[in-house]
Amino acid sequence: MAALEQSIVPGARIELRDAEWLVRRTEQSPRSGKLIYAVGLSGIVRDKEAVFIDSLEKRIEVVDPARTELVPDQSPYFRDTLLYLEGQLQRSMPVSDKPVIADKAAIDQLPFQLRPAEMALGAPRVRMLIADDVGLGKTLEAGILAAELVRRGRAKRILVVATKSMLTQFQKEFWTRFSIPLTRLDSIGIQRVRNKIPTNHNPFHYFDRAIVSVDTLKNDLQYRTAIEDAWWDLIIIDEAHNVAERRNSGGGQSQRSKLAERLASRSDALVLLSATPHDGSRRSFASLMRMLDPTSIADPDNYGPEDIKGLFIRRFRTSEEVKRDLGSKIPKRKSERVLVPSSAAEESAFDELASLRLHADQGVKKASRLFKTTLEKALFSSPFACAETLEKRIAKLADVVDEDEKSDLAALTALHDAVKAIDKSSFSKYSKLLELLSETGWSGKKKNDRLVIFTERIATLKWLAENLRADLGLQDAAVAELHGGGGMSDIEVQKIVDDFGQESSPIRILIASDMASEGINLHHQCHRLVHFDIPWSLMTFQQRNGRIDRYGQERQPLMWYLMTESSNAQIRGDQRILEVLMDKDDKAQESIGDPSAFLGTNDEEEQEERVAQAMTSDQSAEDFSRELDANAEHTNPTELGDLEALLQAAFETPDAGPPVSESPSKPVIVPRIFPTVFEFSKAALSRLQERQVRLEFEVDDDARIIQLETPEDLRERGDFGVGSKRSIDTRWMPREAVPADGVIRLTDDPKLINEQIRQSRSNDESSWPAAQYLWEVHPLIDWLGDKAASLFKRREAPVMRVEGALASDEVVFLLNGVVPNKKGHAVIDEWVGVRFKGDQFLAVAPFHELLPELDLASRRANPGTLETAELTPLVGTAVERARDHVRNVRNKTQKRIDDELQDQLLRLEKLKDRHQEQLRFKFDLDKGIRSAQEAKLEQAMAKSEKLFNDYWEWISETRQTADDPNPYVRIVAVFRG
Repeated sequence: MAALEQSIVPGARIELRDAEWLVRRTEQSPRSGKLIYAVGLSGIVRDKEAVFIDSLEKRIEVVDPARTELVPDQSPYFRDTLLYLEGQLQRSMPVSDKPVIADKAAIDQLPFQLRPAEMALGAPRVRMLIADDVGLGKTLEAGILAAELVRRGRAKRILVVATKSMLTQFQKEFWTRFSIPLTRLDSIGIQRVRNKIPTNHNPFHYFDRAIVSVDTLKNDLQYRTAIEDAWWDLIIIDEAHNVAERRNSGGGQSQRSKLAERLASRSDALVLLSATPHDGSRRSFASLMRMLDPTSIADPDNYGPEDIKGLFIRRFRTSEEVKRDLGSKIPKRKSERVLVPSSAAEESAFDELASLRLHADQGVKKASRLFKTTLEKALFSSPFACAETLEKRIAKLADVVDEDEKSDLAALTALHDAVKAIDKSSFSKYSKLLELLSETGWSGKKKNDRLVIFTERIATLKWLAENLRADLGLQDAAVAELHGGGGMSDIEVQKIVDDFGQESSPIRILIASDMASEGINLHHQCHRLVHFDIPWSLMTFQQRNGRIDRYGQERQPLMWYLMTESSNAQIRGDQRILEVLMDKDDKAQESIGDPSAFLGTNDEEEQEERVAQAMTSDQSAEDFSRELDANAEHTNPTELGDLEALLQAAFETPDAGPPVSESPSKPVIVPRIFPTVFEFSKAALSRLQERQVRLEFEVDDDARIIQLETPEDLRERGDFGVGSKRSIDTRWMPREAVPADGVIRLTDDPKLINEQIRQSRSNDESSWPAAQYLWEVHPLIDWLGDKAASLFKRREAPVMRVEGALASDEVVFLLNGVVPNKKGHAVIDEWVGVRFKGDQFLAVAPFHELLPELDLASRRANPGTLETAELTPLVGTAVERARDHVRNVRNKTQKRIDDELQDQLLRLEKLKDRHQEQLRFKFDLDKGIRSAQEAKLEQAMAKSEKLFNDYWEWISETRQTADDPNPYVRIVAVFRG
């Protein structure tokens, strides 16, 4: 191999195999020598990743900027130079820890939604839990952060893990508002992959950006193994409480928790989303914190604010910054309790239930729920749910011989007879529902006035669906069911959720179990919600109501709580307990924020058990209410109260800390040549068409829309590398986003995009907007940048005359210098102008300061005669001056980074001592067999040592730069007077 004049370091551009590559990283292999990990920059290798072994390559050449050929731009009005330069600037990597594009996304500009990105970008590592309240826009907050990382070149590979009901919704939000394409790997998507990719290949190596359900990964061994073997730049886990450790797990981890823990180690950046980020225990919250930073907490049962500070953000609707920014954007909800007197048949069943004494319940442990209470909960839902529960138990007791069991069988049979006597006409709650709909004028005729009915029990759900169709005169398709039972596929679930938001869909009523109460948007065509049975958990109240009472709701959310009111004193007392829950949920909306504070636990099952306990102990509603108030006011000691106090101390809310600015942080200046992305795209497409590139497009300047026939090189490649007519390459956009006519419609107007999103909900053909948001992150801009780069050959830099901006003997060389970390991510990305007068060097200045003077936006005629020979002797000086500048910036930056690293190292040493002290305490050698304990301690200490060594290695690779005497620079363009 030829000797190299310069080291091959991350960030360098090299020529190898007649193509240009960007070096991502290098490593020394004990077997093969130096390995060079690179990504293609030119021609057919563009964006292709490759690994080269330097000893096996005949020729590797680091591109020498001093050998750049200066070529006069001959294009009219210097269009080629301007397009080429804009494309290069678009690929620059902002290194600021402040947002650079957050103010341009297709969303309302609400400062509180930008704050997670501001916090994460300012941290040493982008790893954060976004734990904002239900309905405040956590998906949007994740999208803002993801877009910022994409713009910085730090999120080429993105994985989103969500529930199966959220796949389409999440994918659509990321594309329509942030132009981030995610390949949806639902059951159909996975089958498509299996048909195209050999079984021994990892499918996640084929998709840079994918969204998959947590249940798919949990249940499909092949995909679980494949995803754990892949590496990602950014992983987002939605509804992250589903992967947290649970207090009642007995110290073990669920399959979901183990999967998430493994994924957390397979990504640089990690974002967790959850409105309920713990079950009320320190251990549960600690499990999420340890996913984000495995060094953060030594003892999951005992940690302080300083251990978790900066790792999460948590706001409620009652938070000052949320109230300030949202204002009236979410109309205040209106809720109404509808207490329905019981019918004679129902009262008979309630009396039978109240008098029920089961021998089986006498042996139940105090902490467990009585079967009688289970029956009461079922009967509060519907007689049909109660009958189903009774029939299952009676079937088990059919052949009993024990006298006590025979007694239970007789009592349950009597109750079953009473319950079965309740028919539709005597089912008072159902009759009241029909009456309520009639009184409020709801008929199902209006497309945008739909109804959500929540019930816990599938039997109730099924009965309601059948009878509402008949009694309201609705077609079968007008009533949809959404539940986790009966094996509903992910495709069915996603379709129902998507259809319910579509004006053209025939659905008018959605009857849902609580599987639909997490995350999904049901507010687009709906503002009415019925609780057909009252939840026994305040978390369920919060999640159910949050489906329509959420950011983006334009009408007043209306909630009805239906309850059959019994005259039986015991039953009525239990129902009063449920009324207390309704009171507390209302109160939480006004002042508390998190309704779970009342029950002292954030675990849904534990909340239900506490309510059941109040009923079985005959606690009065008044005493129960006082107990809940004491929990919320922290006068009763609860683990949840202790944890929430800890979280509040770790996350200073705006009302307790410094005031939050009234507007988003001012974006960092990124130099641009064209005033907008729209103008650049229009000019680039026109120029490409002039150069006989096969493109068909139209521009409507007034409407700010570009219509573009899908270019061949955006389509999937066939077996022979030929563009396929059938489908778009999902690297560029989701298949669903491309209209049936194959015409891509692009606009840079966020208001138009929002209108398109609204219109898409009334579209008969597709629920995806007809237009796409054209901004810096849209993949088409990267594609156009690649096309603009081809306007000049490799090693060439255009020369442009800027008469009137510079004196006739003045010249400015524009250079770009990059200093990467050891991972290949830019730590320094400098754009500087090196200025000469004649052959005398004058100064080096930041390009954004020179831009106004150069006035490149002016339309200058190109005379077509421009000599460049006298500029060639200046090339070497320009390169050296730029290198001096980049070297100085690097030294100053690294000095600051080294100080930060020193602080970080001291912090890690203290943390390691605490971790190892905790391990010594855990494996106390005075307990158990000494040799066995010593072995366990030694193994745990080795694991701890590796944990901290790995973390420090990551910090070092991310934050340290090479002290290169010749930092990599390149000449981009030259301007002369």
